[in-house]
This record gives sequence, C-alpha cells and structure tokens, in this order.
Amino acid sequence: MENTTFTQPETASSSMKLASLEILSLNKASLFTPEECDLIVENCLEDLWLPARVVGDDSLHKADRQKLRGEPDGFPFDNIRTITKQANDEIYDFRLLGIIDQDFPQVYRYSEGQYYDWHLDLSPMATTRKMSFIVNLSDPESYEGGDIEFLNTDTSKAGIREQGSILIFPSFLPYRITEVTKGQKHLISGCIHGAVFR
Repeated sequence: MENTTFTQPETASSSMKLASLEILSLNKASLFTPEECDLIVENCLEDLWLPARVVGDDSLHKADRQKLRGEPDGFPFDNIRTITKQANDEIYDFRLLGIIDQDFPQVYRYSEGQYYDWHLDLSPMATTRKMSFIVNLSDPESYEGGDIEFLNTDTSKAGIREQGSILIFPSFLPYRITEVTKGQKHLISGCIHGAVFR
C-alpha cells in the first residue's frame, strides 16, 4: 500500500456546477503494485467465469465475474481491510461489520461491448452495504472505455484509472462503468457491510 491520500468532505458552494470529489467523499489510494494486480488476475480460473447478473434487469450489467481468490487472513484481503478501515476511521465513521460471505468481493472482467449502467450498490436486497470499493487491476494502456463515472461529477483528474488504485465511496452514490470499446478491463468490486443507514 502506498500514496494513501483520502479527501475530507467539504460544504458545497451554490455556484458549483459539478459536485467535487471532496463533497461526495470519493477517496482514491494506491493499493496494489502492477505485479500484484497481475497475480490477482492470473489467480482467476477460466472455468469459473460467470456472467454478471442484476436481478430484474438483464441489460444493466454486462460482464463476467468470479469470487476474489486469496488468503482470507492475507493477500489481497488484508490490504483491502486495512485501507477501507482507514478510510472509515478518517472520513466516514460508519458502524461497520466488514466483508460478509453472502456478498463476497468479485473480480470482474469487462471485454469489448461490456459495461455496468447507472446503479447504486445499496439496494432493498442489500440494505447493509455501507462502503463500496473498486480496485483497477488493468494497465490503463491495455483497454479503452471502461471509465468509472459518478453522477454529475468530474473524476477525470482523480487518477482512478491507475493500475492498482482503489476507489472507496459510500454505497449510496450512483455510478456506472462505461462500455469497454477495446481490450479488456479487470477490476475488483466489493462492499463493506454494517448497520443499516437510518
């Protein structure tokens, strides 16, 4: 883990046209080296890729997925637990339980023509999701498209396409992953659970 730079939330100005990253509490840090990213992708088993599905809408998410593999008390889960706990301690102060078996982090593979349209990670079927995270495992030069976009927010200067970077945000923020137009993009996506929002 290196270059941890969490942002603190600030109050919105009435003249602002797009929300700032600080207001939305989108937080990016460097989590894995390129070699570690490659290892995570190499640990995926070809026979285990399954189509991503969203209950009730088959057109919302087009990708392939499988459970993140690794040591539960080691790499890569320790890295994820450490950085998400730090983000929560410094910024969100949510009441958290952690990663749960019923909603295990997934590795997603987006090939040409695949995407994830506008959605929230928090839903009536997943009410205990509090914090979401996305880790980019792919070299940004190896694919085109596949951008992570948040509603009415400019993330173009946030460096979230960097290989090995983790993006942490509250699970109630609407976002999408645009269509991959060339190559393949791999990422880890998961949620940290806790007491339901009140």
